[in-house]
Amino acid sequence: MVLKGISKMSRDKKQKTDNQIEKELVAIKRLLVVLLLKIDTSQSELSLALEMDKADVSRMLPARKIKSILNKVK
Repeated sequence: MVLKGISKMSRDKKQKTDNQIEKELVAIKRLLVVLLLKIDTSQSELSLALEMDKADVSRMLPARKIKSILNKVK
């Protein structure tokens, strides 16, 4: 019985770690997309590189909004 509890706790901890890793990877992906948009990469190029539909790229990070923010910072 005790071993079952330990095994379940290990799985729960691994799941939590996997979720944290996934969140970090998504954040890194978003940062890279922002960087690419900053250097005027088109959404078409981004969609090809990410193997995503252009609409999905646009929903992930709307280029117009990002560019307007970047223009204000310059």
